[in-house]
Amino acid sequence: MTAPVLSGDAQAAVHHRGSHLQIIASAGSGKTEVVAQRFADLVAGGADPAGIVAFTFTERAAQELKARISARVEERMGAEALDRLGAAFVGTIHAYCFRLLQQQVPRYETFDVLDERRLTAFLCREAPRLQLKNLTGKLFDSIRAFLTNLEVVENELIPLAELEEPFKGMAENFYELLGQFRLLTYGQLISRAVGELQNTAVADAVHATLRHLIVDEYQDVNPAQERLIGLLTGPQVELCVVGDDDQAIYQWRGSDVQNIVEFTTRYPQVRTFTITENRRSRPHIVEAAASFARSIPGRLDKQMRAIHDPAPAEIVTWAAETEAEECEQIAETIQRLHAAGLPYRDVAAGAWAGRLSGASRRVRRARRARPAGRAHGPVRAARSAIVRQDLRLAGGSQLVARPVRLGRSPGR
Repeated sequence: MTAPVLSGDAQAAVHHRGSHLQIIASAGSGKTEVVAQRFADLVAGGADPAGIVAFTFTERAAQELKARISARVEERMGAEALDRLGAAFVGTIHAYCFRLLQQQVPRYETFDVLDERRLTAFLCREAPRLQLKNLTGKLFDSIRAFLTNLEVVENELIPLAELEEPFKGMAENFYELLGQFRLLTYGQLISRAVGELQNTAVADAVHATLRHLIVDEYQDVNPAQERLIGLLTGPQVELCVVGDDDQAIYQWRGSDVQNIVEFTTRYPQVRTFTITENRRSRPHIVEAAASFARSIPGRLDKQMRAIHDPAPAEIVTWAAETEAEECEQIAETIQRLHAAGLPYRDVAAGAWAGRLSGASRRVRRARRARPAGRAHGPVRAARSAIVRQDLRLAGGSQLVARPVRLGRSPGR
């Protein structure tokens, strides 16, 4: 696929050198292409791929960016240049931190990382020793509470000394057990990397080669990730952050949108490039989204623009007196659309306060009117209304609230 020709701020961001840069990219504006072309431009300009690190939010995004980078490098420099790209890092922050620990700190060479399933199994096995049941009186509720609050501790780099009992003792014993078994949680990957980068020898080894750090979806980084990014950004490193404060959706997991809003005040000599052409949606949808974004307080000033021709009746808006009535209207609308011939698979219903997953067992549970996990507020009401209409759900819903800081000392 031939690279699209960029113009304006998109093209300027690709070629910019000499300072940190912030790329504010509206939804559907082609930020992945801009990042890929910038990466290829760096390599074509003589940058050593070993000195380029690009963070993505998910492994899937990493694979897409790698494929796009390879295509752009091959177009500009030929297939023989692709062999050099193996020295670059394109992946998640967690993967980078694990690589850093294993390469720079010998004691981590034999450590393994617990995914969510293995971590839960580990806590079930060690619950009696950790006395986890004392949190709520019920084992699995206590495990959920422990993990929820542990995530806050790790995402915000809260010192264990600032916690209160009984959570403090449980957390200390938990980390001690992990060390004995040479295991790490995903949150520890970042917190341990942050700690090691404050060691001069480790920091010097990393900064010896690192020259360009690219961070995608910057609006969704949490305090621990931002601390890591700051430590990686040494005196010879150009930091390029890409994102959109209007698309910040992970505050419930501890992300801080002020990282991107205040970026130009926290880093010196920043150039900002704004890409606002939405190449994905029709004008009515773009304007509706832009209108909502304008209501967000403290946002960066920008105006998303559509480039496609309009189509009729793209958006219908309405309001209801109560949450339950609103959800009943959604369910009845889906039923009418299906009766008119629209397949259920072509209908999507989203709830602002929830997250959707496509697990088949949740579909079966929902059709039997049994909640999948803990759903509250609009998610539960929407699911109940849909089940009453006997509709086929495309997935379950689960509301995940901002964690309560269990056992944290008051006043912080």
